[in-house]
Amino acid sequence: MKNDVKFLDYLVNEKKLNQRSAKDVISRCKRVEKIVGSEEIDNSTMDQLLLEEDFSNCSMFVKSQLKRCVSLYQEYVKER
Repeated sequence: MKNDVKFLDYLVNEKKLNQRSAKDVISRCKRVEKIVGSEEIDNSTMDQLLLEEDFSNCSMFVKSQLKRCVSLYQEYVKER
């Protein structure tokens, strides 16, 4: 993921997440990138993620967190 520090600042300052939660979001984004085999989250990432077996094998709680991190990153990219 590019610009981890800027995304972290966005999560803390704009989305009002605490530091630990923001770092968890970044960690989940990196996990998503690994699952889909990409170096960056883009508009097609959510669709790719839903098709991956590694994602399907996750619990509903983890699936929700991974989808949320993709949404947060996409919001961040749009606002830049």
